[in-house]
Amino acid sequence: MNKQEAILKLKSEPLAVEPEQKFEVRRMLPEDAWGVARCFYAVYGEHYPFDTYYIPEKLILENENGNVISVVARVGGGAVIGYGALYRSSAYFPGTYEIGQALVLPEYRHTFAALCMQDHLLELLDSIEDVHELFGEAVCNHVISQKLMVLAGLEETGLELGLMPAEAFNDLEFPGSRVSTLLGFRTVRDRAHDLYVPGEYAGALEFIVSGLDVSRNLLESRGYIHDSSTELVPQYIDHAHVARFNLNRAGEDLPQIHAGLEEGARSRKAQVMQVFVNLGDPGSGRAVELLRGRGYFFGGFLPRWFDTDGLLMQKLDTLPHFDSIKLTSDRARRILDLVREDIERNPACRYLLGK
Repeated sequence: MNKQEAILKLKSEPLAVEPEQKFEVRRMLPEDAWGVARCFYAVYGEHYPFDTYYIPEKLILENENGNVISVVARVGGGAVIGYGALYRSSAYFPGTYEIGQALVLPEYRHTFAALCMQDHLLELLDSIEDVHELFGEAVCNHVISQKLMVLAGLEETGLELGLMPAEAFNDLEFPGSRVSTLLGFRTVRDRAHDLYVPGEYAGALEFIVSGLDVSRNLLESRGYIHDSSTELVPQYIDHAHVARFNLNRAGEDLPQIHAGLEEGARSRKAQVMQVFVNLGDPGSGRAVELLRGRGYFFGGFLPRWFDTDGLLMQKLDTLPHFDSIKLTSDRARRILDLVREDIERNPACRYLLGK
């Protein structure tokens, strides 16, 4: 079954679930996968950007190979009224999973279904050896998902400015302003290692790392770049106009490799570009120097992004309204300050400030 075939079948089977029924939350079984597709269609229509959730065979396969760990909320008749997952997304290291993709039918959004699914996913962590690190991206046009992130034990480590397009949301306070997301991480299985800190961000990284339950040895990155070639892996999220690049290794050819990939991202109409720099690489300092010169600025710290840690550098066509960024904690507000300060002191970011 392809997506077009799935949509035709979903249209012929409109989902109607009686409200106020008791529900159970458990790991998804193969027989639940069509119910998940019906749930996604009921909430998003045919516009959810990932085909997997409309095609039962694909979702079952992704669970079998460990790329997705799904849970469902089901009522007595077997209808799926909610879904949540741990899944491999943008991290270079396959042991770093994102928690999210949560949705609940409108008739059950007044219940604790979303929280129950999150709790069940967290209860699975000890029994799933593949998961070493957990992260989430909480939208900042409201604070509900940030509160869920805190309840899940994720600590704030970064802020992705303007990550999501405004048209994906209804009733924004600042129409047309892209929506930012707060990054939070939770260590499941720590691994002590060296962290090469670019001098430009020594203070920011010391602040963020000091608030985490991790074992790190912070060393100064002296700008060394490998004689070997650069390893820079692109990922494009075209529907959101976002390009992401995992910089696992910085080589002497980094300027040329990065320039070519950035040009390719522009041809795909990317409005947001993110580079995740491997802080386990002694050449991270040189990489950050190059990126700052090209208009990138600080985004945050990414534990175990490469198995070693990562640093988010980001570049935008236009800044979102800073007043549109709603944050719940002093730590998150301090991270926002670090991002703004880096924009303001970087001459290559003057295009963002109208200077």
